[in-house]
Amino acid sequence: MRKFIVWILIVISWNVMASYSLHIERDNKISESEWLAICESDSSLSVQEIAKATNPQTGEVIEIQTPSSCVWTSPILRKKYYFTYSNGSITLGSDTAQIKKAKKLAQLLSAKVVGDEGEEY
Repeated sequence: MRKFIVWILIVISWNVMASYSLHIERDNKISESEWLAICESDSSLSVQEIAKATNPQTGEVIEIQTPSSCVWTSPILRKKYYFTYSNGSITLGSDTAQIKKAKKLAQLLSAKVVGDEGEEY
């Protein structure tokens, strides 16, 4: 069970295993209300305050709070991508489709997409 909970935490942090994270950032922090307004105005995004996963062995459902996170469903790939708000920036994965969406969101926020090492996308 402990291994399963660790796995859930890794998945929900949207940084699965040693993957590289990107961030939507700007000099002045993005406010939570500004981020949520963007999420609510885009029909391809949905606010997700709780992430759920089911233990395949026991069927137990685990819920973890994910305040101010949004899920984007790619209209082409039909895959879900996660954008997690924290401390004035939004963290995301490094999938090509998600980066394209992040650039559009960054433009709306007068921000930029940067990698963990500060490189701009």
